[in-house]
Amino acid sequence: MTRVGLVSSEPIRPAMGGIGVRYVELACCLVRRGFEVHLLSPADPAEGVAAGLGSAEVERYGPEPLARLLATCDAVVTQGQLANEVVLAEADVPVVVDLYDPWLVENLHYAPHLGYEPFQNDHASWALQMSRADAFLCASREQRLFYLGFLAALGRVNPLSLGDDPTMSRRLLVVPFGAPAPSESAGGILPPRRTGELRIYFGGVYDWYDVDTFVEALDLLDGIDWTAWVVRHPRPETTPQEQFRELERACRVRGWWERRVRAIDWVPAERRQDLLGDVDLLVSPHLPGIESELAFRTRFLDALAAGRPAVATAGGAVSRLLAEHDAGWVVAPCDPGALAAAVREIAAGGDPVAAKVSRGRAVAAELSWDRVVEPLLAFLRAPSPDPARRGLAATPQVRLPAEPALGRVRRRLRRLTRRSGD
Repeated sequence: MTRVGLVSSEPIRPAMGGIGVRYVELACCLVRRGFEVHLLSPADPAEGVAAGLGSAEVERYGPEPLARLLATCDAVVTQGQLANEVVLAEADVPVVVDLYDPWLVENLHYAPHLGYEPFQNDHASWALQMSRADAFLCASREQRLFYLGFLAALGRVNPLSLGDDPTMSRRLLVVPFGAPAPSESAGGILPPRRTGELRIYFGGVYDWYDVDTFVEALDLLDGIDWTAWVVRHPRPETTPQEQFRELERACRVRGWWERRVRAIDWVPAERRQDLLGDVDLLVSPHLPGIESELAFRTRFLDALAAGRPAVATAGGAVSRLLAEHDAGWVVAPCDPGALAAAVREIAAGGDPVAAKVSRGRAVAAELSWDRVVEPLLAFLRAPSPDPARRGLAATPQVRLPAEPALGRVRRRLRRLTRRSGD
């Protein structure tokens, strides 16, 4: 039996983000297909683990568990900064680095708050991981082209790598986030609704989302009794929350905060669909940018699987899927009128809305976990080191000029302003 190690940078516990959900789902899929699975994460075992892991072993990450993992596994799949430790160990185990979450690009949004150092660390990590791993996962054709460019810059696209694999499809695998299995959403997460209330779900508010357009669109929903729900980040001290604060500020000015726009905490991952059962539609507009082009917005898959209409901003793989299959509403960036019109159309209901929802369910079915994991399974059935990477383990360093003094002053002022507002 093939033994596979999964190393998640997200803690595996009942309430967790997308990365944790992904690694739980990968573990479940591998167990169902007959693999032996050892799952490591930074979580304290006292926090508990996610449900449904079956026979998978779950353990807290640490130097000794990692050494044992590499010694006893036939292959390792790893993600995030923890992948550095795996590739630096240089064990004789094929390593798959999971790049579905383009975190270097995401974290660029935080440079005004955190300075240049995170980018330099992130870039060094990607260079290290992409120069030394044996295979890679990405989430979409958009990401695949982006990562091929990065790999080419590191010498990983070369005559040896292309000799018997001209598309590099055996080493750069498209394994997106999967959609949950269809189920009846039980609801019961949110308070009972008012008669005639339209419930709009936004989800987590990260700094690449567009809260200005969202709020302006809500302003245009005259005649609709709506409530919008957003999700607080559990660790705001480590993840800048500029857009969340801007949303709260704009809503307080209008008298909406915690009345018409309400914030909730993360729910256990196994109840994500129950939360969607309590709302009527998903609306999560994003800002234009590289992150939006590369992202794979997992909340939209959850919504499609739950039979909830979804409104997205153009740009990125999920928006492309919605448009190609006419499975949702795709609006231009920074266009509150178009966003409000889509919400009004959904609120009116009727056969056209029901047809889009049905097509959305079909898209989700095509992206079930058991389907999207197939390329990874094919690799893990016969895991092998990539001979084309030998001698190419260069890790170039990118050094930005010193951050301007004005930028440091502005960051300090932001921190002081936030503290004074607490």
